[in-house]
Amino acid sequence: MSMTSGTSTSIPIGPQYERDNRFTARMRLHQSWYRAEVLKVGWGTGPGPNGKRELGSMLLPDDGAGGQNFLTPQILDVARRRMADKTGTVDEYRLRHNMLSSQPMCFNLFGHLELNLDLATRTFAALDPDVQRVTCVLMEYAPEPAADHLNDRTAFDAFVAYERRGGGKGFFGIETKLTEKFSQKEYDTPAYRRWLEVPGAPWRLETADELPRMAHNQLWRNHLLAYSLQHLSEEYETGTVAVVGHPLDLELTQTIAGYRALLKEPDCLRVWTVADVVEAASHAVQTDLDRDWLEAFKVRYLRLDLSEEDWRAFQQAGRRR
Repeated sequence: MSMTSGTSTSIPIGPQYERDNRFTARMRLHQSWYRAEVLKVGWGTGPGPNGKRELGSMLLPDDGAGGQNFLTPQILDVARRRMADKTGTVDEYRLRHNMLSSQPMCFNLFGHLELNLDLATRTFAALDPDVQRVTCVLMEYAPEPAADHLNDRTAFDAFVAYERRGGGKGFFGIETKLTEKFSQKEYDTPAYRRWLEVPGAPWRLETADELPRMAHNQLWRNHLLAYSLQHLSEEYETGTVAVVGHPLDLELTQTIAGYRALLKEPDCLRVWTVADVVEAASHAVQTDLDRDWLEAFKVRYLRLDLSEEDWRAFQQAGRRR
């Protein structure tokens, strides 16, 4: 379904996808609005490089290649370096062109903190009092060699290492979600199962058969990776998996609740919304550059009121069909 903007922009919002659930439809419309109203560029095709579907939430090839999916030139530089690395699970087309993807959202949030460790320290200390000083932030990180851990390509969307207030070091292995579902496959290997038998493992043994289920599989693999890193490393005394999603994503909330029921201590899986991280950062910013970045992030992902007129127009058009 194609539509023009209900606001002053002369650039149309662009085609939407009629099979989206309500939350995804709302976020796709907002990203389409951002593309038209803020970036002032046309829409592209997707969702992958060979996709032919026109979507308002996709960037044209030249605009994606030029870095329009990133909030600042500095974040674009982080993304370029990470793509040049050619390791892990970076999907270059999705990262550059898909505005609705959680991967560019992750770079737009944590990529800025990778370059600003003092700001990262103040932000994460507000989220967790265990943090004394953040020492590094990495994008799409997987510990190596993979054979020592899960023997696959499982990676953290973002990885934050820090010095603890009481001494020693810790880390957060972060999984970000915007509208994508968790993995729709059930992965289960001996390399995974061996971690269930380690003394102190966080999973309830009686729930072992539930862990690989589709609803929990990706969370389980991220948790396995964090546990294996903490167990094998002599560097980290503690490691925590944290999920960062959108505050309006009720399906994510339900998925996390289901996974937490399989754990000995449900709170060992941390959950922050992007609004929580933004709120922590808002009290930590000290420069105009940081303030501009944070405001741009809010407009891109949280200020849905800015596209409300277009959302209403989209709903009305749907009811008339």
